[in-house]
Amino acid sequence: MRSIDFDPQIQKVFDTLYSNITPTDWRKWLVSSKEEYENLAMKLSGISEPSVIDKLRRQKTDSRKLSVDFRSLLESWNSSNPIVVCHTSGTSGSSLSEVKWLYISKNLVRRLWAPGMQAIFESSGLNHKSSIAIFIPSRIKGYGLSFLEETKLIKLYSSEFSQRLTLSLIKPSSYLMDTYRNAKSIQTISKMLSMERISVVSAPASTILGWADLRRLHRGLEKSLANLPEKEFTALSEILLANHDLNLNVASEIQERLSEVMSEATLMFSISSITKEEWGKIRDFMKWKHGDERFTNLYVGSEIGPFAANIRNYAREILLKDEMYVFPLTLPAIESKGEIELISRSKQLKGNLLVSRMGDSNPLINIDTGDVIEISSQEGLPRISGSILRAAIHYKLRLKISPSIKIAREHDVYVGDYFDLGEIEIFNARSLFSCLARSNFIKNSSMVISGLNEDRPWTLYITKSGDVTEAAIRRDISECPEGKAIKTAIQNEVLRIKLLEQNLVGTEIPRSQLVKLVRRGELPKGILKRWPLYLILYRNDETKRIGQSKNLARRIPRG
Repeated sequence: MRSIDFDPQIQKVFDTLYSNITPTDWRKWLVSSKEEYENLAMKLSGISEPSVIDKLRRQKTDSRKLSVDFRSLLESWNSSNPIVVCHTSGTSGSSLSEVKWLYISKNLVRRLWAPGMQAIFESSGLNHKSSIAIFIPSRIKGYGLSFLEETKLIKLYSSEFSQRLTLSLIKPSSYLMDTYRNAKSIQTISKMLSMERISVVSAPASTILGWADLRRLHRGLEKSLANLPEKEFTALSEILLANHDLNLNVASEIQERLSEVMSEATLMFSISSITKEEWGKIRDFMKWKHGDERFTNLYVGSEIGPFAANIRNYAREILLKDEMYVFPLTLPAIESKGEIELISRSKQLKGNLLVSRMGDSNPLINIDTGDVIEISSQEGLPRISGSILRAAIHYKLRLKISPSIKIAREHDVYVGDYFDLGEIEIFNARSLFSCLARSNFIKNSSMVISGLNEDRPWTLYITKSGDVTEAAIRRDISECPEGKAIKTAIQNEVLRIKLLEQNLVGTEIPRSQLVKLVRRGELPKGILKRWPLYLILYRNDETKRIGQSKNLARRIPRG
């Protein structure tokens, strides 16, 4: 396996640990009835005892309880193998101390991570004869392979763990693994061009858009050029030596070469946050025709492993419908209106996703993912919508809030994609924001909903675009897929719209400084996530205790 890897030594450790895991025939997962699915899921998950199944309707596990302490692990460790731990992206936290660490045992890899990642990548076209380019977040300080006393310790983001595991399982003929921050550099693009044809590219949408947008690519190329010797980018030497400066025309030629080497690749990324305009840019860059797009949408969670994907080579109709198959490796359930039902049996098609799986020795019942899903089909292998929505989570990074927004002195802030405020349900805040922006109603600034106290209506604050009026938004907001609920709330006088000229919220630490702190490994990458909607609530003795407003009818979980 030819590798272009920033840490080849850790990949060798992964190969030693995981390359001998027996492959799974995941194609047999495509069963035709819900009974077959449930039997298969109970068998593969290891959760089949009637007493355990009975708990699925009445028990939940807070995902924070899965977090482990390194010292406690070490005390019971009696193996020569490394301890492997991963963590979540740290979206809601404000420091590294709030990150949840998850122990990844060999049994968990065999039962859950290995078969799921094999299915995702093989269905995307990866095999031992093909090549893949992988982009992952920059590591936090001290990550990778280290020692805890005399025991080896591997600490990684779960995204790096899962993809290094895949390399050990499938053993492609060649691969490149680099970080997001280097994706637009001369050095990294030159290495990609040296790979000839690439079969799979695994990278977030923002990385692919960085290649697809010529000006963004140009800025990245220029920034990386200054201090790199010629030998570092031999695949591009001909272009660079023939030109006196790296102008837009030169960047366009590099972009065309990159597009060509990726032209037959399947892109692997979550599509939940991509707008129609961004899809157009990606489609143009990849030279896709409408209906011929080659991408794998996937849902992999740190606590629940590889949960769903569109397994594109075997489900063309699913790809076109923007749906994903739920893998039968866990027992998932939907929580809605106070009821918990298996995903294959639930009468409610939208709700909070709970996932049951085996721990090291005992079942973990209904792990609360904090994500909201929509069920598309319950026949055979269940299918869910390709858009995974983040339920409201408590936001802990300090914010600068526009003085024009009326808020209580004591308040809490929540962010997310899904908000159930009792009288108002916002199912996809990102889709609503994108639609309003396309209609030139709002500028590129997040929206804010505030609840000053229990008795007054909610206020939706928007940074207006041009001469748009509140009346125009009230009239036309229902044209947006997620805007009908907003219009109904306005008509019922439980919500009002307020237009402002200035940006509404921003972090007290400038974003440019946050980016530097993340790249230096001093903050988790999730802190950079841009949210379409901020919910600002007053705080009283009750909200201090439960972390949410009475008005929310205990629907907003504290993250």
